Amino acid sequence: MITIQPCAGQLDELVNFVSRLNSDEGHHIGFFGEGEADVRASLAECLIPPAEGFCMAREDGQVVGIFGVDADPEIDRAWLFGPLVEHVDWHEVANLLYAEILPLIPAGIHHYDIFCDEQNSRTGDFALQHGFSLHSVNAVLTLARENYHSTAKRNTEVIDFQEIFFEQFEKLHRSLFPNAYFTARQMVEKLDKHHRLFLAVEQGRLLGYQFCKIELESRSGYVDFIGTASSVRGRGIGADLLASGVDWMLSGPSTRKIDLTVNADNEAARSLYQKFGFTTNRVMRGYRKRID
Repeated sequence: MITIQPCAGQLDELVNFVSRLNSDEGHHIGFFGEGEADVRASLAECLIPPAEGFCMAREDGQVVGIFGVDADPEIDRAWLFGPLVEHVDWHEVANLLYAEILPLIPAGIHHYDIFCDEQNSRTGDFALQHGFSLHSVNAVLTLARENYHSTAKRNTEVIDFQEIFFEQFEKLHRSLFPNAYFTARQMVEKLDKHHRLFLAVEQGRLLGYQFCKIELESRSGYVDFIGTASSVRGRGIGADLLASGVDWMLSGPSTRKIDLTVNADNEAARSLYQKFGFTTNRVMRGYRKRID
């Protein structure tokens, strides 16, 4: 008999189950990352604590599935971490878990997201069956430290964030990433020794930006957002921004790799990343459902 229970007090068991299954492309859920360190780091960043936002399915005492939720009312978004299921009746377990986590989503959230590897066909089918639509196809790219191809020549002034540029930054961020998981103000509030916001500027004008971070537990860096104003593309500003962020993230001796996610059909961006030594790790599908 399958029973569903909250994950409170069972974090280690949750992490072990996710770490094992999420390394398999046929199970992979993007929000978790890869490996135990990534999983723990992802759970630690949840606005809804995993003890309150995750449920676990058991059969004969063994964990056979997990499903969780995180949400941010400020941007009207809920992220569904799963379903991750290891059972012959995959869809039955997934549906039981889904029914349990839906009430955990805060009232007033209208957009639900599922993010899985394109080879994870069961989760893709699950999303479509529950009214989600395919929203995006993304390539996850990885740069190993030893593969970094540094670009010595730089023509752009790149600085750390300054508040005098916030209005321009907010406007550019909204235009480039209208449905982003961080607002401009949220990024600024996160700035510390592990998070940096680089700005490309010219005579008081913001040309582009990059928000990136170093994740100590997973010994990796991540480029959350990078973009330039459409009027200045083709001038190498994106390359200069990327180089500034990569140089900083790799300045930490423990950083082994850097990851980023880009639209799979954005050939110009992928070509730029490849010049730096990034290679495609996975192709992911994002599904979204709007709740009226």
